[in-house]
Amino acid sequence: MSLISKRVAQPRNRNQIRTYTYQLRKDLGLDKTEYFPVMRILENVLPLIYPEFHIEAVEDEELPGRMAETTPEQWVIRVRQSVYTAACNGVAWARMIMAHELGHFLFHNSQNTTFAYVEKGSRLPPDIDPERQADIFAAELLVPYHLIKDKNVYQVKKHFGVSQSAAEAQLRQAAKVKKRHDIKTHSKEKRPSPEKLNR
Repeated sequence: MSLISKRVAQPRNRNQIRTYTYQLRKDLGLDKTEYFPVMRILENVLPLIYPEFHIEAVEDEELPGRMAETTPEQWVIRVRQSVYTAACNGVAWARMIMAHELGHFLFHNSQNTTFAYVEKGSRLPPDIDPERQADIFAAELLVPYHLIKDKNVYQVKKHFGVSQSAAEAQLRQAAKVKKRHDIKTHSKEKRPSPEKLNR
């Protein structure tokens, strides 16, 4: 049996992450704001909360094979200069990378992540995969469900500063939430009231 070491995180599902990002936006006074200013938050707001936190833009070749990396214990997000510049200029893919790294910073320090041996080729359960958690965090932070319910792909892409694929993915998630809500509402409507049952 071939084993490899992987990092695993405390379990968080999409609904929990969605609730977290909504509360984060609310705490920042951005719960009604479509375009989330991720670089302003990272550079100007986070250091007020965590004084040691900083972003370190490095030459691209200093991070071979990766666009950015986060080390919460050292209070740093290291990012390729090209990604940093693109994010500062509002480029959609780079904004998503920086939001992803923010998710790692907030969720994945050494106290709530561990290393585990897993079978080579096997996949971690999705709720404990730190990369999936950071992906969901970034998507829910930049494109929150409560602000996109009545929008189309073009509107989401334009107003929220994300790529078409990110807009499409979040609209699919919004449709799933709406469908679950509709089913729950419909089943409540069909359920007889206690008064009718007692007749």
